[in-house]
Amino acid sequence: MNAPASPRPPRPIAASEHWRANPFHRIRLGEVPAPDRIERWGRDPRTGNVDRGRDILSGRWRIGAEHIRGEFVSPWALTHPSRHFTARLHSFNWLIDLAALGPLADVRIAALVDEWVGAFGEWDEIAWDPELTAERVYALLCWGRPAFERGAPELRPALLRSLARQARLLMLAHGELSERHLGSIKAGAALILAGAAGLGDPARLAEQGEEMLIEACAKQFFPDGGHMSRSPEALAKAIFDITTAQDALAEPQRILGETLPKLANMLRMLRLGDGGLACFHGGSESSAASIDAALERCGGEVRNFQFGNHTGFQRLEGGALRVLFDVGGAPPLSYAERAHASALAFEMSSERERLIVNIGAGRELAPDARQAARATNAHSTLSLGDALSAALEDRRGKGSPRLVGPTLDDVRRSADDAGITVQGRHDGYRAAFGLMHRRYLFIDHEGRNLRGIDELIRPQKHKGPTPKGEIPYMIRFHLHPSVRAQLIEHQMALLETPGGQAWRLRTDAPLINIEPSTYWGGHFPRDTCQITLSGGADPLGHGLAPPNRIRWALARSA
Repeated sequence: MNAPASPRPPRPIAASEHWRANPFHRIRLGEVPAPDRIERWGRDPRTGNVDRGRDILSGRWRIGAEHIRGEFVSPWALTHPSRHFTARLHSFNWLIDLAALGPLADVRIAALVDEWVGAFGEWDEIAWDPELTAERVYALLCWGRPAFERGAPELRPALLRSLARQARLLMLAHGELSERHLGSIKAGAALILAGAAGLGDPARLAEQGEEMLIEACAKQFFPDGGHMSRSPEALAKAIFDITTAQDALAEPQRILGETLPKLANMLRMLRLGDGGLACFHGGSESSAASIDAALERCGGEVRNFQFGNHTGFQRLEGGALRVLFDVGGAPPLSYAERAHASALAFEMSSERERLIVNIGAGRELAPDARQAARATNAHSTLSLGDALSAALEDRRGKGSPRLVGPTLDDVRRSADDAGITVQGRHDGYRAAFGLMHRRYLFIDHEGRNLRGIDELIRPQKHKGPTPKGEIPYMIRFHLHPSVRAQLIEHQMALLETPGGQAWRLRTDAPLINIEPSTYWGGHFPRDTCQITLSGGADPLGHGLAPPNRIRWALARSA
């Protein structure tokens, strides 16, 4: 899904808009002391994507579903498909992928950075957004070494000067960045790296960066270690940045060392069998190697727990089977701009292969695609009447709509000799249809069976309007792109994985179909399919029998 076209190439802003035209800005950023070299480089635990690095080296730039191509031509000189594409280029988050190629990419890195400094190193209306600046400073100080050591020597002073001024901007934008959550963590880490590198006033840079991280540790995480956004990937990014910053500090504050082990234990719970993350609330799989490297640096006692009551996830584990179940409501309102209407959705892996997923929403997706991914039908759960299971609060141009509701209750977990059962219930459809959705998930201890029951229940004391006629429902199982599916007989589908696993999905729903879907949880969008179970619910139903009780089961046959 592409963003609306905005064929304007990036450019320095007009003189009337330029920072030099405003003496206040000139005084604030002005001449910042710049070193003649970088004293220390950051150690980011992330690993780059080699395939993407090769694409960039050959001149192909892919961001989300958008791309440009020009053989060894500077991307800064090409027309971009959207403002979002331009912004993500300026973030330099691609630098890690190019650096993953090793010395082969050194000359290209140096050229790209020098070209950026020549065009945008003083100011640009998009590029010098504080959050993009934080990402870029962080990337340059972790992965940009070739630009400082292999670039043209005569251009190096301009590069160092620009980097010092960007660090200065981050200090001045402290108040604005504090409202951007992950952006404030990135900025705090970038300032600490800038101090360690010897830019500007190193001690002051590091001190302010540490203050930003301490504030984030106090405000942005639930008591169980989850990020307030409820996004597994947001938690991983926070850990990556904080561990990098902690490594660069001579004497990090105790709160950083005490917070990281708690965050790490929650991150462990949110991983699937391949080591990547479940894709909930505006996130993607991330890199298993990056997660492993970060967890090794977090320290503390390793605790393997199965549920996060504050973050709102339950983990069901048996044999080689892993299931992550979303039993939480909306995040706090100020963290809900990217939250998804995913109540009672789940993801499933067996061994190291993903089978059932949500479509995901990586940060590089264009805004319209990220918005579409927030809908309930983009998740492996039940939707009623094609409605959302939560409300999206219209902010009248002040940012993305924020998720409100639903209320999750009756969350219970039990285990016996047969296996583990978790149930949850939400009221997201009550106002529109007078029905509540309850889901039960069960896995056996051997990891060969996953069973589910979805119930649509009219509360006894419900006083709202009653729809006339049945209400259409659909239960979706979005499949990972590597999984093949076919209908093999009435009310049964066969799922096959590249590793040779075979799973049979049975149901008592009236209709079962295979339909197209997409997957935005990896590095790039990929086509896939979904299995759908559909029928009609009785608006007065009690959920204890059809049509308001739908049963389904996944059983491994190979």
